[in-house]
Amino acid sequence: MIANGCVCTIVTSILDAPENVAGVNEIRLRARDAGFKAGYNRCISHMNVLAQGKYTDERSGFHGVDTEALLAAALAAYNETSIAALEELEKFLEAEDYVDRLRVLYSDEEDEEKPAGDGKDGAGSNGTKKD
Repeated sequence: MIANGCVCTIVTSILDAPENVAGVNEIRLRARDAGFKAGYNRCISHMNVLAQGKYTDERSGFHGVDTEALLAAALAAYNETSIAALEELEKFLEAEDYVDRLRVLYSDEEDEEKPAGDGKDGAGSNGTKKD
């Protein structure tokens, strides 16, 4: 598949799939919240040593929020996410002519307009150079 130029297009379509983008964004937000809460609580613990226990997280936006559980739920949801681009890829890989099918599914308009040799070292469609 690398020799036929499909890999970059396939990877890009998987990474840019709406299901993947939404899942990664949700994990990023939940991880950020969990990190903020952990940092806030650590800061409070250091301040309480100096101020003899006067500070709490009551004024924090994370008071009473289980950010770790929300992060774990986001990770579990992402791990169970079905990405349509991967399902299509799996179907095509089962066929004997999977390279041709992948080329049709993931072809760029620029690739279709280029001739087989495209003027680079005389390499033709069979991947060998002409001397």
